[in-house]
Amino acid sequence: MQIESLKVYCDLTETESFTKAAQINHITQSAVSQQISSLERQFKALLIERSKKKFRLTREGELLYQASKEIVQTYERLHSQLQELKDIISGTVRVATIYSVGLHDLPPYIKRYLKSYPTVNVHVEYRRANQVYEDVLGNVVDLGIVSYPVRDPKLEIVPLRKEPMALICHPNHPLARTKTVKLSALAGQKFVAFESDIPTRRALDKVFREHGVHVVPVMEFDNV
Repeated sequence: MQIESLKVYCDLTETESFTKAAQINHITQSAVSQQISSLERQFKALLIERSKKKFRLTREGELLYQASKEIVQTYERLHSQLQELKDIISGTVRVATIYSVGLHDLPPYIKRYLKSYPTVNVHVEYRRANQVYEDVLGNVVDLGIVSYPVRDPKLEIVPLRKEPMALICHPNHPLARTKTVKLSALAGQKFVAFESDIPTRRALDKVFREHGVHVVPVMEFDNV
């Protein structure tokens, strides 16, 4: 039995997902299953009730989870303290981000961070906004980046910055000749929009409604 197996077991218990436990530990779902089976053989006990549709631990499984969590936390705390003695900050930072931020804004920040902390590994996942929330709440990632964050008592929200709204159009379009555009000028215009469940789309729709502006969506996409 290894500490890694106990960590996998804790991650599986907390996420209730073999897929997410595999993602967190950078292994395959098959490897997760094998490690759980190995623990069951080691302790000669069934840990997970596989006959149920809903994920559920047995009494033995719950006992092992509580003990494993303490062991893993103690190990990680020890590892951090030993690294601090060497004045080294190491480990992995897991980030889930929407495409627009991840592809366009995040790279220079990651480059600067890795220059300051070269022994840290930054793992970035590009996800839809709803998936970012799921990953953070499921402990698949350490932090998530979205636009127009939704408040949740289980989440800590840290504002990064505000950006001005920009209109993008063809250089030959009449509106391209102006430096600023009133919202009323967009009335009746053909509009390339985000898909309806994207937070930015909902925010734009709200702005249009408040100003009585009706655009004509002709295409919808899930990222910028």
